[in-house]
Amino acid sequence: MKKFALLALSLPQLCFALEERPWYGELLEFDFLAQYEYNFFTKVDNASPQIDRTHFAHVLGFRLDVTVPETWNWEVELEFADTTDASMGYRSFAIQARKLWLDDVCGDCVSLSSGLVYRDASARLRKDLSTPYHARANFEFHTSIGKEWSCGPCWTFRTYATGAIGQGTQGSPWLRGDLFLWWNLQNCHEFRLYATSYFGLGGKTIVDTDDFKGWSRIGHHSIDLGGSYRYSFGMYGSLRFDYLHRVYARSYPEHVNFFVFTFEFPFSIF
Repeated sequence: MKKFALLALSLPQLCFALEERPWYGELLEFDFLAQYEYNFFTKVDNASPQIDRTHFAHVLGFRLDVTVPETWNWEVELEFADTTDASMGYRSFAIQARKLWLDDVCGDCVSLSSGLVYRDASARLRKDLSTPYHARANFEFHTSIGKEWSCGPCWTFRTYATGAIGQGTQGSPWLRGDLFLWWNLQNCHEFRLYATSYFGLGGKTIVDTDDFKGWSRIGHHSIDLGGSYRYSFGMYGSLRFDYLHRVYARSYPEHVNFFVFTFEFPFSIF
């Protein structure tokens, strides 16, 4: 039962964001995840000139992570994208290492983890309005804190918050802050509500859509609200659907709608 409860937490916190939850999977067990995202928007705040057509993006991503030893988690991610202005191609590759400092499942008052990410991003797709990465090489440090409440053999409610700071090899740093609320029913059905934010600290406020060179020097702000439903097939994996909507944007795409479909499959080679 504990194994399936942990699997319920192994999906990403944000569209193609690397995992940041302060709970890990089983020791030496791999989690493979395939995800498809479709998003679109019709306006960019502070754009000059304003875009005159709907901008869409199809994003396909793959992730693999493993916990070894018990307090360390390692993860790689590869993603591709096809957008209104760019044909299908490589978008980014990322590597992450996370350390678990406290674990409330094992008796600590909260769960606490931190991680370091390196992400390589395509120069071609960084010039697309839908690509959020600042530079070719991006580095980010994040910390997550969470708490679990259980009833019987299954956890019933979990919440956690994440804060992050990042810097690329060009441009200004960025900050992120996220909050998640999760409900679990018998390790089969999972519901979650969440809010995610992304704040670039660049000095520019105007988005030049005719000669867009990326977000690294723009003071962009955004807040997205989302919800999801996940169904678990036990040892055969799980399926999840997420919908997110951008409720606030400054110098960034406005009122973006995100539709995300995720399949996850756990396996062990030992």
